[in-house]
Amino acid sequence: MLHIFRIENGVLREKDVDTIMPSLAEDGSWIDLVDAEEEERNLVQQFLQAELPDSDDMEEIEASARFFSDEQGLHVHSLFLFQSEGRARTSTVAFVVQEGRLLSFRDSRLPDFRLLRLRVRRGWVKVSQPLDILLSILDQKVENLADALEDVHRDLEKVGYSVLEEENGELEEDIERLAQLEDTNGKIRLCLMDTQRSISFIQRYVRSDKVRRRTCAEIQHDLDTLLSHTTFLFDKINFLMDAAQGFINIQQNQIIKIFSIAAVVFLPPTMIASIYGMNFEIMPELDFRFGYPMAIGLMVLSGMAPYWYFKRKGWL
Repeated sequence: MLHIFRIENGVLREKDVDTIMPSLAEDGSWIDLVDAEEEERNLVQQFLQAELPDSDDMEEIEASARFFSDEQGLHVHSLFLFQSEGRARTSTVAFVVQEGRLLSFRDSRLPDFRLLRLRVRRGWVKVSQPLDILLSILDQKVENLADALEDVHRDLEKVGYSVLEEENGELEEDIERLAQLEDTNGKIRLCLMDTQRSISFIQRYVRSDKVRRRTCAEIQHDLDTLLSHTTFLFDKINFLMDAAQGFINIQQNQIIKIFSIAAVVFLPPTMIASIYGMNFEIMPELDFRFGYPMAIGLMVLSGMAPYWYFKRKGWL
């Protein structure tokens, strides 16, 4: 799928694209290629006269492979967050800033780009050159990551209430939910750190441009704030995880305690029953008229005595 945008009077506008035509190289200020098939990639590569990055190249993690400059332009590979099958996932988008044009290549349909397209249709994206489009995308990405962090924080408050205040909370489910929140928070932090590296790389090329340098500084400030918030969330998740595991251990210890006390309570009656269950010829108590009630009474008293002692000590 191909999306083409053009800067018109300082506003980014989306153009209708039915087929890939050679004129797109001249008309497009931003060309966005989404989950393209091999035929589409070859056509775009031919029209743009540029080598399109492979998926494997886009996933490289070293800085030299994600942020560099060559004869084709300025290359920035950035991680974006999206939800799939109820879990947070990341996908890399490759950007190439050329003279008069921004190219982007991605394998996933990302919410950041859907929201940006909606803003474009309403005429809210003010830009004057391709680098401004890239900065707008990264700024939009940071806003969405901030919203995702707010969602994590809200979910964490619900889990925290369940762990710390609800008497009959499902601690096993809470631990599973905490693990999911930790994974989501980790992916958000990864995207924030990657964006921080992207902005730092772009700043080297806008040192003489006060307007764009100020934009980069504002994004960088937001990133620093959000990274601190992810650290706070990690600490809170770890605290709740430890608390939930501690409560589970207490519950298990309580069960073991009950079994231990029951064993001690029934030990004396068992001993008495074992004595009078021995088959010896000479046992004086066998001739007692009240031997059976006496044995039963001894077993009851010997069982009640440990229970009374534990109760007095406050162990029950």
